[in-house]
Amino acid sequence: MSTQKSKSSEDLGFSNHLAVRLPLTDKFIDHPLLCKLCANAQTREKCLKILQYTSKLIAYFLQKGGKEWEALAKLLSTARRCFKLLRWVKHFDDLKDAAAEGSASFRSALYLDVGCNLVADISEDMCSLEKIGFIRKGRLPARAEYYSNWCQLVLAVVEIYVSKVKAERAVWKANSSPSIDNQRKSLLARLEMSKFVADLFKAFWDCEMSFANELLFILSGLWAAMVSTHKYAIKAAK
Repeated sequence: MSTQKSKSSEDLGFSNHLAVRLPLTDKFIDHPLLCKLCANAQTREKCLKILQYTSKLIAYFLQKGGKEWEALAKLLSTARRCFKLLRWVKHFDDLKDAAAEGSASFRSALYLDVGCNLVADISEDMCSLEKIGFIRKGRLPARAEYYSNWCQLVLAVVEIYVSKVKAERAVWKANSSPSIDNQRKSLLARLEMSKFVADLFKAFWDCEMSFANELLFILSGLWAAMVSTHKYAIKAAK
């Protein structure tokens, strides 16, 4: 019996050596973790986002066959909208964190963040219902998606400020108590801030600003998708 237990431990250790370690954790991307990730709608949506912007990137550089990749990116974008419906409901949980915040000024910023998230996600849902076909085309204002994109831009600015404060706190904690866990949390907080900066660059293109760059838009969308997928993977691994 002890021999079987020892053998199973060796097999587990061998499989862990073959598996890829999830960055900034001690966990391995093994079959149980993959099952958890596949069961999570947000993770599947972010994986589709990675595929969408990868397709856009290929279409950007391809002279021949680019239209097919661009068409694929549009299909993936529509599929993602199905996963994102009613995403705004989860933001009500953030009200507890905002209420518990000690700093009055930052508490106001957190409440503003919740409000911007609600407005941005609900406006995106309305556009998604039309894109998917639940709402007949023409019922929404002609520029509804354009104004929805402006909500995303304002949200990105607020999120950058909120994530900057959180990152500064995480860095201070890591410097005060330089444990591996605190250092990882510090890096994760800075990664999350970079995701919101990418969201802002993406919003510049979506809002049709004259200085916006298409390649920067694609790379920003891809980076934001990878950071978000990594974040959800860490949550699933706990």
